[in-house]
Formats: sequence, structure tokens, C-alpha cells
Amino acid sequence: MGMVFRSRDYGSEEIACSLARRVTDDHPLALRSSTSSQVIPDSDVSFDDPLRANTADPSESMNWQNNCSTFKNRCSSEADNLLKKEWILLKGSLTQKFTSSNTIAVSQISDMIARNNRGDKSLADIHLEEQDYLETSLEEEKIEISRKEYFLRLQELKGEINLAWRSEDRIRALKFSIKVARLLMDTSVLQFYPTLFTLVVDVMDMFGTLVWERIKKRAEYANDGTLLRCLPEDFISDDICSEAKETCYNWFCKIGSIHELVPRIYLELAILRCWRFLDNNFTSILQRLVMMMRGIADPLASAYCHLYLANSARFLYSGDDVGYLIMSLRHLSILLRRIILDKEAVGRHFSKNKRVLISLMEPSIEWIMKCIFSLGYQNTRNILEEFGVARDLSVSSWKFPCVSLVLHYLLKLLPADVISDKAVEIIDFVEQNKDISVESHLVYRRVGHKLCESRLSLNSSCAVMNRIMQVLVQYNNLYEYLMIADAHLDIILLYSLNNYLSIMLDGILKRSHQDKVDEIELDILQSILVKIINHLDRLEDLLALEHFMTILDRLYGNWRNTVYVNILHKGIRAGCIGNPCTIQFLFEVSQVLHESIDISNMNDENKQKADLISKFVGMVNFGADLERHLSFLCDSRAAFGNIEEVKSILVHSSNNLGIKFFRDKPKFLSFLKSCLAFNDVTLPSVSDRIRRMNLYLESAEIALFGGLISHSEGFIISVISCLQCLDMAEGSGIPIDEDQICSLTCKVCSLLLILPGNHEDRSMYLVQDVITTFRCQSLVSPRTKVQIFCAIISLSASLSQKELLYHAINTEVVSNAQLFFGDLSFYQELSSIANLAIQILDDVIRQEPNSATQGRLALDICNCLLISYTRSQELFLKCSSLIDIAKECLHTRDKYLQSTMSLFSRLPSNLEG
Repeated sequence: MGMVFRSRDYGSEEIACSLARRVTDDHPLALRSSTSSQVIPDSDVSFDDPLRANTADPSESMNWQNNCSTFKNRCSSEADNLLKKEWILLKGSLTQKFTSSNTIAVSQISDMIARNNRGDKSLADIHLEEQDYLETSLEEEKIEISRKEYFLRLQELKGEINLAWRSEDRIRALKFSIKVARLLMDTSVLQFYPTLFTLVVDVMDMFGTLVWERIKKRAEYANDGTLLRCLPEDFISDDICSEAKETCYNWFCKIGSIHELVPRIYLELAILRCWRFLDNNFTSILQRLVMMMRGIADPLASAYCHLYLANSARFLYSGDDVGYLIMSLRHLSILLRRIILDKEAVGRHFSKNKRVLISLMEPSIEWIMKCIFSLGYQNTRNILEEFGVARDLSVSSWKFPCVSLVLHYLLKLLPADVISDKAVEIIDFVEQNKDISVESHLVYRRVGHKLCESRLSLNSSCAVMNRIMQVLVQYNNLYEYLMIADAHLDIILLYSLNNYLSIMLDGILKRSHQDKVDEIELDILQSILVKIINHLDRLEDLLALEHFMTILDRLYGNWRNTVYVNILHKGIRAGCIGNPCTIQFLFEVSQVLHESIDISNMNDENKQKADLISKFVGMVNFGADLERHLSFLCDSRAAFGNIEEVKSILVHSSNNLGIKFFRDKPKFLSFLKSCLAFNDVTLPSVSDRIRRMNLYLESAEIALFGGLISHSEGFIISVISCLQCLDMAEGSGIPIDEDQICSLTCKVCSLLLILPGNHEDRSMYLVQDVITTFRCQSLVSPRTKVQIFCAIISLSASLSQKELLYHAINTEVVSNAQLFFGDLSFYQELSSIANLAIQILDDVIRQEPNSATQGRLALDICNCLLISYTRSQELFLKCSSLIDIAKECLHTRDKYLQSTMSLFSRLPSNLEG
């Protein structure tokens, strides 16, 4: 007779398999709370609740307070280490930023580097020799020397200093150090001077280290080499013995007797930290050195001398006493003002190009200002008064001569809250003190950036923007206007000062029409527009903003695309997009972005654009106007057909439209057929097989929802056709996702359960196509085949029931139970298909090479048969055979094997009733 399908009572089975339920008054995670009526012991429940964590131990707060001073010292040390690293970077940047030709014309002063004077001479002889060079240097012709040769000769001198020091010839080492320092007196080659400075100070630092180590050794060791003591890092002069102090004092006397001012200062700066052996208060020493530098008439030489002072003074641990740095800035400001105002006062070779000279002095200003704030300058508010800021602008006798370059770097490093407190005064100060040392729009831009970092009051922001608008009117150049506008735009947007925004956009529009917008201006324009886009809540507000769209039209290429990406992102953030004007605008934006996508190179940028376009298409909603929405989907398919994700979105949207208004049956069916026809045309162009099959099945479900059986059947046939083409993909390099294939096939079987058949073809010819497809499928593993053919057996068993497990939602779709129950030929066809599936499974299970997998597959088949068929001798023999295979392949304690054997042993008693 063969095996017979088991009759199922799904309602009773659901009740039997459901877990017992009971009412509870407490949430499981609330059982540990103090308000809970039930307390579970720690051994039963143990979990961490961060919201109920115990408060911190008060002693921890006390410990933190006790360690404040230690923390402060550590921060000071970290700041000093940071300055050391930045000093190394600064020297490297000086060499790279300021480049000169490979050949350098040097004067006699620099030509001394080529002289190899190894004779022993007294300091007096050296002074006379230097004086002769100085007197004749301006009269003799300059000498050409290559950069490489210059570097090599300087390295030779550095080696001579080391050699002399090791041979304990201190005078000769000092003589060569003086020669090296004297090189900085020659500023004839402007662009080469920063490079020369870095080379010379390396030698100076080396010489200073040699002297420091010698004196430190005298302080720690006796003449016979006996260790007296190890000096701590924070030693004071009282810790130093008299012999070491005398040696230190002698070195300062030797350097103090150098005739030329520049070498004398540089040599003292090289050994500046040695003052720690002699004194504990260094304020007067640093101030004296700054006063000495006033004697250097050459502004470039003076600037870099002050730069070396600022770096060398770090080793004196002078704390936050930065008065000497303020003095340095005062002197450099005087020199800068002289360059700016007086054409002849700066010398013959400087008056020709003031901007070059100022740019060469700029690193000194920046570094000194950085040292002021890095060394912990506490009274930052009062420093503004040192520059004359926040004083009566009508008073001309300020403490500090104002130069825009100095002010620019002061504003860069001042805390934002200090600037915001005096914002209007600072703007007025900048306005009253413009000069060529730095472009005024850069200073205003710096003020704007600082103000955006702080929190202004509404009244202050209005006052600031009122002054800035007065400033902006003075700039007719688009670039300068944009630089200031972009820096202050955040203030306008933060405080919703829309009247100022309109004025600013109007000014941009007027100036952008005057000249062609270059790339730098396009960058700033892009920044301004993106800020406005990101600030506004609704896209409609953006479209209504005056001048915005006109300015947007001035952009092109990547600048326009970047703004369009932000616009599209803003549009989809709101969710549903229903405004027809907004939809049309975003559609045009998406078209431009789609044209910029290189399909052959889907990098992150192109993927972002494609993703935004896909989300936009999916978020469009025309409400009750379904025909218009479907027309939009057709337009989107034509416009964005190159984007794979868009095609999926289009089919999803079409299916959603198809079932949106199903109550009006005649209109609903007609429109649903249009949507399904749209899907039928769109789906073949979806290149991803798995995605295409899922969309076919989704459309088949929608067709069944509307009662369109032939449409649903057609989509299922398309899925089976895709499955039949899997073998054709062999060798294409595209991997097959077997889990997805299995899931899709099982879903096909689930739809065939409710898809009505007919008396001619039944509904089983599609199942037979599935069997034929996978019976010969070579790319699918035995594991997947077992799952698929077990699904076919389950489908056959389900179709044999008097009442099906589920039905189509549409009541007009007649179920197969109504059509064929009691039809003996239909039942025989089901049995024949199931028997064929069992035969195929017998062959498939033997194809699995892995023993453990083969055993589990045998158990899968056994469980499927036990669930699908009623008790019979044939079923018993079949399942016994499968369990024997599993026993041979699996361990006897395997849980899956044991549970299957338990089910098999209980089967007769369970099924007899």
C-alpha cells in the first residue's frame, strides 16, 4: 500500500506545543529593586544594573583634590614636551617653506665658513681678525657658493668644534662656534636665512650641551673623579659647589667678551640654561637679553634672534613669567611698523620687497606667541591691554605698537571666551589698525572662527554681526568677502539672524557676478551653502530662501555635486516626501548626481550618491494620487536605471501602491494590474539573481492578495526559471548563496500551498519543475538539496489535509483543499511526488562526503517523514534505515540523534489514536 500522509489537526497541535503562561506583577529586571514585592537570591539572579550603581567613594574625590598639584605639574611637563616636538617641526618647516636657489651669493662674513684657521690664537687676536672682516665685508664682491657645499662646510665646522672639545681645547671650540654664529649676521640672501638659522642653531645647541655637561660634571664629581652627588632635575644654585660656579661664570665671561653683538647673543643663548648653576631668578637675565637684541638693526636677524631666545628660555623653568616674551613682541612690532611705514629705514635690500621680509619674520611672531600661552600665561584677559585692545581707541599712547601680524596670532591663541567678551572692541581695533603685514580679511576671519567657538548672548551676537556687516561692505573682492562671511555665518545661523543672512547672500550674489568664480572661491561658496543646508530644518525653507538658488547655479562640477548631496540628504531626513515642488526639485538634483556616478567604479563617493537617490525614490509619496506616483516610478526607472538598488526600490514601491487602496475593487484591480505590469518590465533588468527572485516572490504575493492568480503563477514560474539558470552561471565567478537559494525554494513551496490549481494541470506541475530543477543541479550541495526535497514532501503532506495550515487573505482565492480534497487522483499525484522526492533523497544522502554532515542529513529526512506520514511498517523500515546511517556517522551521545530516536520510539503510541 505504501506510506500514507498523516492527518493533522493544526489547532490542537498549536495548543499542545504552546508554553504554559502565567500572570506576573513584576518585570524580570525589576525584581532586584527596593520596591519589588519579591526578592530573588543572589545565587539565582546576578546582573549588573548601571542605573542602580553605588555612588563613588567620597575618598576618591579627596584623592583627586590631593593630586591636583601633581596633575598640574604633569600638564606643564606635557606642554614642554609638546613645545619640543613643535620646535623640531618648526625647524623642518622653515627649511621647506622658504626655499632659495641652489647657488648662494654670500658676503665675506659668510665666506669665513670656508676658512680653515686651525692655529691657536687668543681671543684678542680673534676679535681683531673678526673686525677686519667686518670692515671689508661691504666693500668686497660677493662669493658664489652652492647650497650643498655650504652645508658641507658647516658640518666640517661642527666637527671641528667636537674635535676641539674632545681634545680639551675649549678656546678653539669657542672660536669655531663664534664663526658659526657670525653666519647669522649675513641676511643678504633673504630666502636662505631661515634655512641658515636652522643649521646654525643646531650647532649652537650642540655647543650649549657640551658646556652644560662640563659644568654639571664639575658640580657632581671631584677633581679625582669621585662622585659627590647627583643633581636632581629641579636643582637650585645653592646645590652647586663653588668650583662649578666658577667654571660657569668663566664661560659667561668668555662669551661676554665677544666683540660682535649677534654672535655674543647667540652663544649666550646656547648656554642660557647654565644660569641655573649661578642664579635662581632669571627674569632680569632674560630681560637683559631682550634689551641687548634692540641693538640688532637688521629686522630679519633680530626676529630670528628673538625666536632662538623664546626656545632657549624654556630650559630655565621660568614658569608663567612671560614678561620677556612680551618685550620681544614689542620690539618686533616696532621693527615691523618701521618696515611698513618707512621705505628706507629697513636697509637697501629690504625696501624692495616688504611682503617677503614680513613673511620671513612671521615664524618668529607665531612661535613667541605660542610660547606665551604654552608656558601657562594666566592673565590672558590683561594681555589684550598690552596690545591696546579694549582701551579707548581715540587714545594713541598704547603700551604696545599694534601690527596686524602680531594681532592675528594673538587672536589665534587667545581663549575663545576672552575674545567673545571683547568682540566688538576687537573688531573695532582691527578696523582701526590695518596694515600690509597680514591681509585684514584674514584677521576678521580669525575673529569669526573664535567667536563661533564661544557662546555669545543674543544681544552680543547682534552687535557683532552689525559691525561685521559694516566691515563686509568695504570688500568688493569676492574671495575676501567670502572669507569673512564664511567665518561668521555660524553666528547668524545659530541665533537665527535671518535679516543678516539675506544681506550676506545678497552681497555674495552681487560680487559673484562681477568676475568668474575661481576654485578657491567655489570651495568657500560650497562651505557656506552646506552650512545653510544643514542648519535649516525643512527643505521647503531652503527653497524659499532668497538668493540661495541663484547662488547655487554659480556652482558646477564637484562643488555643485557636494552641495546636491547635502540637499538630498536633507530631503530624505524628513521621511515622507509629499510636496510636488520638493519632489520635482529633488528629482532634478538626483538626475545631476546620477550623471556624475561612474558605474564602473563604485567607490564610497559614488555609493553614497546611489544610496541617497535610492532612498529618495523610496520616500516619495503622492498620497491618494496613485497614478501620479506610478508615473513617477516610471520616470525614475528611466532616469536612474543604472543603479541596482533603485530598481529594487521601484518594485517595492510599486507593490506598496498596488495594495494601498484595495477597498475600491474595480479601480483597485485595474491599478494593481498596472503595478504588476510595471514589475514585470522592471524585474528582468535586476542583475542580482537572489534579489530578482525575492522581488518576483514579493510580486507573486501581491498578485495573490488581489486575487490575480495567473499573475502570481507567472511570477512563480519566473522564479523557477531563475533557479534553472543557476548551472548556467557556473564559471562566471559569482558565488551562489545556498542559504538564500534554499530559503527562496521553500518560500515557493509555501506559496504553492495556497496558489489554486486547476483540474487540467492541477497545481503540482510547478512542484515537478522544482524537482526537475534541483534533481540535476550540480552547483547545490547535498545539504541544500535535502532541505529543498524535505520541503517538497512537507508541501505534499500539507496539500493532502482537509483543512490547510493557512489561506490567501483574499477570500475570492479558492483554496486547494476546497478544489481537490477527496479527489483520489489528486491524492495519488501528491503521493507520487512525495515518493519521488524520497527516492531522490536516498541518492542525495549518499553523495555527502562528510560523515558527520551525512548523519545529520539522515536525521533531517527521518524527522520530516515522521511528521508527514502516519504509522506504517514501511515508515518504520525507512526511518530505521535512516537512524542506522546516523548511528554510523554520529556519536551515540549526539543530542540530535537522541531526540530523533526518542521521537521514533514514541511514534507508535502517539499515532494509534
